[in-house]
Amino acid sequence: MKNREQTISFIGVVVMALVLPGILKLANNAVRYWVGAEGRLAAIAVETDRTLGPLPGVWRGLAQGGENLPTFLDQAGPQVAALKPAVVRIDHIYDEFEVVSRGSGGLVFDWTRLDVLAEKIKATGADPFFSLSYMPAAIASGDLTSLPRDWNEWSMVVQKTIEHYSGEKGWEGIYYEVWNEPDLFGQWKMAGKKDYRSLYYYAAKGAAAAQGVKDFKLGGPSTTGLYPNWLNNFFPFVLNNKLRLDFFSWHRYDLNMSKYAEDVQNVDRWIEGHPYFSQVEKVVTEMAPRSEPGQENDSRLGAAHLVAASRELMFRVQYALSFAVTGQWGIIGKPRYEALAFLSGLGEQRLGITGEGSWVRAIGAKKNEVYQVILTNYDPKGVHSEVVPVTFINLKDYKYQLRTTYLGARTQSEEIASAAGIMQKSVPMSPNSVVMLELEPVTNTQAPSLNSQ
Repeated sequence: MKNREQTISFIGVVVMALVLPGILKLANNAVRYWVGAEGRLAAIAVETDRTLGPLPGVWRGLAQGGENLPTFLDQAGPQVAALKPAVVRIDHIYDEFEVVSRGSGGLVFDWTRLDVLAEKIKATGADPFFSLSYMPAAIASGDLTSLPRDWNEWSMVVQKTIEHYSGEKGWEGIYYEVWNEPDLFGQWKMAGKKDYRSLYYYAAKGAAAAQGVKDFKLGGPSTTGLYPNWLNNFFPFVLNNKLRLDFFSWHRYDLNMSKYAEDVQNVDRWIEGHPYFSQVEKVVTEMAPRSEPGQENDSRLGAAHLVAASRELMFRVQYALSFAVTGQWGIIGKPRYEALAFLSGLGEQRLGITGEGSWVRAIGAKKNEVYQVILTNYDPKGVHSEVVPVTFINLKDYKYQLRTTYLGARTQSEEIASAAGIMQKSVPMSPNSVVMLELEPVTNTQAPSLNSQ
């Protein structure tokens, strides 16, 4: 009788193993189509036996403005290095570091002070991402956001910058971005006397004249948002003048997650009709919930926002740079830093995931033999909670250790045996919570067979 019951139990588990992936797919599809006043709930399924290629780490970038600029890495260097960034963007490189002066024979360049910061960035494992701003006093017609007295001197400044870092330093793949928020800092427009297109034209001219340099990337315009007038007038100008444009950049400070997707769709719509721009990267060179310091930026909502925006922008942009490292907008010691630490801990291979909802988004990865999932329940209103079923499917019949870490809390571990390749965990998620699940096989330990007795 006992053997009969074991046999029936075993058959039941096998049947569930065969049909559960299909049931999950149907359930997820049903959930996706169920959209009421509240939206749809999540039911996450993780395909452990299928990697989808490299995980695009769009979050692997930081940006620092003028606040604490020369010294912002003096104390924060180790914390930045721990995030494994690919790039760290800095602006104010000309007005803050006394790079350009005028001698009896013309312009004189001194990279000493800027080199100190650039080398500190390299020491974190990242490359410096230079925002070519603002107008050096030696060539400016007025303040640091004014026109140059001679456009050819602006070309020379850009040329010498690229020759120093991509030539003399020998650094490959450096980004050079023409200005920072030109629509704000200098009131540049797509027309008139202060036409950004002139600023870009002469910068591109200087980049083309650079000698003895390794591969680098030139782009812009780094506006405060993505504006149709700038988009529709900048691309044709670049095209008609056959200028170099390796990346198109803008900033996005917004609580509304749909705005991040809309930005990319608008840029892509323009690019798709012009093969000349087919290789142009898209980079969000500053990102946060709010453009003002504090408030949501420094809260748990800010952490959930960062993970949700990163998920939204995966495969759509090259990088989305969190602003800023230190100072009033700084992430060090704040929930957004912890969110970036979660993201930087993901493995290099992406796992297939289905069943995201209106609030809950997920990123799956594989790190060596560990299956990882980051969940975020992003809700700007701060009212939505749900219990999220997370199912790991197509597992080997091993015992596993499941580690669950909520942002700002200690890790909890439990040992679980998969049943016919399946393991499920119910994850309670309060508004704007972020959680990491890591499932690791216990070394050389196979789950007991259901008919072993």
